[in-house]
Amino acid sequence: MTAITLNLLAEEQHAQEQRAQDPVKIFIAIGIGLVATVVALGVVCGMLASRQQAELGALQARWEKASAADAGEAGYQTTKRFAEDVTAINKSRWLYAPQLALAKDLVPATIQLSNLGFSLVKDTGSADGAAGDEAGAHGKRAKPTERLFLRLDGKAVAARPELEVDKFLQSLRTDARFSAAVDDIRLRSIARAGGTDGAAEAAFFVIECRYKEAK
Repeated sequence: MTAITLNLLAEEQHAQEQRAQDPVKIFIAIGIGLVATVVALGVVCGMLASRQQAELGALQARWEKASAADAGEAGYQTTKRFAEDVTAINKSRWLYAPQLALAKDLVPATIQLSNLGFSLVKDTGSADGAAGDEAGAHGKRAKPTERLFLRLDGKAVAARPELEVDKFLQSLRTDARFSAAVDDIRLRSIARAGGTDGAAEAAFFVIECRYKEAK
C-alpha cells in the first residue's frame, strides 16, 4: 500500500518565497540600512565637531588673554616713555621769571632798561679764540649745545654814564644769586649821547649774559 503525502502549506510557502524575492522590499531594506548608517555617521561627526569647537573656544580665549597682556605691556611702556620725556623737559627747561627778577633787583637808579630779552641759541662751547685753536689743534670740533642768553638794552644817565654802566656790570658779575646761573657777562656796545640845554649825560649800552649749560 503506497502512502500519499499532502503538503497543505505549499501555497503559503510559495507565497513567502515570492514575497522574499520582491525587489521593492530589498531596496527598502537597503535604503533603511543606508539611512541608519548616515544617521550614525552624522552623530559621530557632530560629536567631533562639538569637541573641536570647544578646543577652538579655549584657544581663542587664551589668545585674547595673551593679546590683552601684550596691549597692557605696550600701553605701560608708552606711558613710561611719555612720563620720562615730561620729566626730562621739566628738568631742562629754563625758568625765565626768577632770572628776570634777579636782574631787575640789580638795576641801580642811574640805569634805565628799555628791553630785556631771552634767546636760546646754539653754542659751540669755544668762548674764546684760544679754546677754538686748541680744539682745532686736536682735530676735534666742540659739540654744539643750546645756551640761554639774556640781552639787556638800556641807558645810563649821570655825569659820567660810562662809570655807571661799569658799576652795573660789576654788580651783575659779583651777585651770588645771579652769577650762579651765568658764566659770562659782556658789554656788547656802548654809545655816549651828549646832553643839551643842561641835560645830564647819557650812555646807551647793550649787555649780554650767557647762562651755564643746563644739566
